[in-house]
Amino acid sequence: MIKFEHVGLRYGIGPEVLSDINFTLEPGSFRFLSGPSGAGKTSLMSLLYLGRRPTRGLITMFGKNIGQMSRKELSLMRQKIGVVFQDFRLLNHMSAFDNVALPLRIQGLAEREIKNNVDELLDWVELEEYKYALPSTLSGGQQQRIAIARAIITRPRLLLADEPTGNLDDDIGYRLMSLFDQLNKMGTTVIIASHNNALLDRFDHDRFILDHGTLSIHQPKSWIKDKLESMF
Repeated sequence: MIKFEHVGLRYGIGPEVLSDINFTLEPGSFRFLSGPSGAGKTSLMSLLYLGRRPTRGLITMFGKNIGQMSRKELSLMRQKIGVVFQDFRLLNHMSAFDNVALPLRIQGLAEREIKNNVDELLDWVELEEYKYALPSTLSGGQQQRIAIARAIITRPRLLLADEPTGNLDDDIGYRLMSLFDQLNKMGTTVIIASHNNALLDRFDHDRFILDHGTLSIHQPKSWIKDKLESMF
């Protein structure tokens, strides 16, 4: 689904913030992205959701070289990607229902179909009873679940979440991570950027680790143990 080959990114004439990034991600994967503040996590996520083009190197997504795509083609490809931001980016003058429904209305779906889809998803994130509430009346965890529902309402093939639990306590953070886990088991490829290593350690997913703009891959101990046991 995603392939980075010797990818670098710099802003203006400054030094590279990402340097020689290489990885391949298969459909249905789940990866955490971690690293210290300033390591380049948000920059890498911006490349993944096609908010920026790399300064150098090759990025292939869904079988296409993004460097050769027009703006219109990139816009169409973004429809395959759902994004959850740390600051939620909900529209405060719209209800929870209307925030989640917005991507479907942009696509021009009939209101009956929109209602069925939104109601189902709000029930899945356990917020159906708050569907007419404005974001300002909801807790941080509730707002984040609304943001997740909006990101996945179009059934994206790839879901990206940038520090989705950054402003939440660990109990709510674990609950949100479990939602991402369920979504992945339904077939969506998931990448989550987070600095909360204690929370990430509760899940057995491979981890991309950024340090000073360079990327390494860490595999959880339980995965390695299972792999070794299967060899004997």
